[in-house]
Amino acid sequence: MILKSIHLKNFRKFQDSYIEFPDGVTGVVGLNGVGKSTLFEAIAWVLYGPVAARTSTDQIKREGAAVSDPCRIELDFVFDDDAYHILREMSGKNLQASGSATVNGKLVASGAEVLSKFIQRRLGMDWKSFYTSIFAKQKELNTLSSMNPSERRQLIRRMLGIDVIDEIISEIRSDIKEKKTVIEKL
Repeated sequence: MILKSIHLKNFRKFQDSYIEFPDGVTGVVGLNGVGKSTLFEAIAWVLYGPVAARTSTDQIKREGAAVSDPCRIELDFVFDDDAYHILREMSGKNLQASGSATVNGKLVASGAEVLSKFIQRRLGMDWKSFYTSIFAKQKELNTLSSMNPSERRQLIRRMLGIDVIDEIISEIRSDIKEKKTVIEKL
């Protein structure tokens, strides 16, 4: 996934913000409390809906926004050479959810739940997997540079949420050892 732009309107502390992402690797840096984590949450929320939010739905809309003002995010990205435009919105007093996705200008999903299912199917991951694949804490990245390859592999697996692989490899090695012992006895 290559992020192109995001437009946040009344999402958390963002009243109306538009960000274009340059080509290449993008780092998001800033002081505590300026909205770095909120930006990542916004990307997850527009893709996966309220399950990807850190708080309840009624706390997502910006405090001070009028009841008539929607909470809305639009995200543009490229995935598998296709251009995606994702829109998710909550509006009205009851924060009625809606959403849509277009791929190469063609509507492919309409409705909040349909959008979430479409994204999960298209990207091949749920919101938890998405978070762990895009979000690395600064301390974890700093630690990587001082590790040997084995330690680095272990940390990356943990960051991606796939550290269970180490357990499986250990079980396989143990099973192989047991099988070799049985074969030798036979």
